[in-house]
Amino acid sequence: MKKIISVLLVFVLAFTCVIPAFAEDTEHPTIYITGAQTNQLVDANGKQIYPIVDDVEPMDVVKEKLGPCLVELAKGLVSGNYETYAQELYDIIVPIYGVVALDKNGEASDGSRPKNTIYTVNVKKQTANYGPWTYQFWYDWRISPMAAADELKIYIDMVREATGEKQVNLTGRCYGANVIAAYLVKYADHAVQYVDDVSYLASSVLGIDLLGAAFSGDILLEGESMNNFLNYFLSTGNLFEDDSVTVFLLTLVELMNQLKLLGVTGSVLTAVVDKIKTDVIPPIVRDTFASMPSYWSMVPVEYYEKAVEFVFGDCKEEYAKMIEKTDDFYKNVQLTVAEDMKAFKAQGIDFHIFVKYNFPDYPIYEGSNAQGDGTTSAVRQGFGGDYAPYGEVFSQDYLDSLTDKTYLSPDLKVNGATCLFPENTWFIKNLHHDKFPNVINIFAMNIMNNNVCVSDGVYPAFQEYVDGEFITIEGTDEDATKEEKNFFRVIIDFFKSFFDLLKKLFNGEIKL
Repeated sequence: MKKIISVLLVFVLAFTCVIPAFAEDTEHPTIYITGAQTNQLVDANGKQIYPIVDDVEPMDVVKEKLGPCLVELAKGLVSGNYETYAQELYDIIVPIYGVVALDKNGEASDGSRPKNTIYTVNVKKQTANYGPWTYQFWYDWRISPMAAADELKIYIDMVREATGEKQVNLTGRCYGANVIAAYLVKYADHAVQYVDDVSYLASSVLGIDLLGAAFSGDILLEGESMNNFLNYFLSTGNLFEDDSVTVFLLTLVELMNQLKLLGVTGSVLTAVVDKIKTDVIPPIVRDTFASMPSYWSMVPVEYYEKAVEFVFGDCKEEYAKMIEKTDDFYKNVQLTVAEDMKAFKAQGIDFHIFVKYNFPDYPIYEGSNAQGDGTTSAVRQGFGGDYAPYGEVFSQDYLDSLTDKTYLSPDLKVNGATCLFPENTWFIKNLHHDKFPNVINIFAMNIMNNNVCVSDGVYPAFQEYVDGEFITIEGTDEDATKEEKNFFRVIIDFFKSFFDLLKKLFNGEIKL
């Protein structure tokens, strides 16, 4: 018997030493707060209005009206008057997306509402084995995060009652992180008492540059960013049945980039946008996405005040209650979010940050070649950090300047040392903003429940998403370290793809 006990003791001690991070397993129910556009919306009569279910497809509307719209744009460029063009564009976009818009107070006065709410979805009574989707917070993703925070507080108490647990964990995806941030500030005492861990997945608390540029009119098309985006879009979009078309367009983009024509094209397009943006953007966004306080909470602080002026302009008094809602989050949450997170951490709430990267963003703002997940820049997701531009690795000078490479990624694209919480920040490569598989929620839950830090080594900080699995990153990308193509090689590739395409067209193998 003593021999058996000794063997068991050795086993227990060995097990404890191997995985010290799991020594304090404190499972709590996890409340998952989804992002924007993830809950169905219905009108006052209960008919679904989002996702859009109209008989007419949005792209059919665009195809029908695009021609007249471009004609009016051409006339405007000649005359300098863009009012007719603005109206044509308004008639394309607003009927499609305006159906879910809120009123001038940022409220759903038309009776539209989410199909599911915390009051209509059953709160399961459960005491263990909580899954990532067991407790999902259903809410109207259009409203102010400060208003959603009121419902989140109620839901936390509902889950606590259903489980008998004193504390819960909170996981927020994209805009869901904004709702959590609002709740933490608005109900700080409640949060400190009843929340153990918080995880942010591709957080938009610090904003989304794409929205900031669109709402403020700070549109800028840079050649390098256009090159990155077009290459990614053409390579992954499956736009054409025959690869010859895609190959030709890719070589054309590369040739234009080599000749600096993308930069020239970007400058020309930026100049056109500068002429028309005041007539076009404010009325369209006011009656669609800028009617929703949720989207305003995702405008970065650098853009916010200019965006309010640009969108509302002379009608600020008319939209006073809307602006009051957007100011609330901007002033009381977003401006001090880093300091607030540190304060909450000191009071016992742990934060776990998940950053997704290795995708180009839409090339409409300055610096859009930054590393990100296709929607949100990595530096905003991670509340800091250093990142090589998309498609590149850190320069040798930067690498030589580092005295500590503890948080440097093996692919030489990320250095998490300057993140707000480097010990609690994980980086997921090749997982797009729009993708949130179950595995990442389980991944996040394990980290929260077991109080894991990066240095524990249980979950290495740098992971790559491959075929539904997370794999630890081990080295650099081949394409990120290779030399740029020789100019003559680019020309040869272009003409080769051009003649291959012509050959297939003449032979009737493909049709454009």
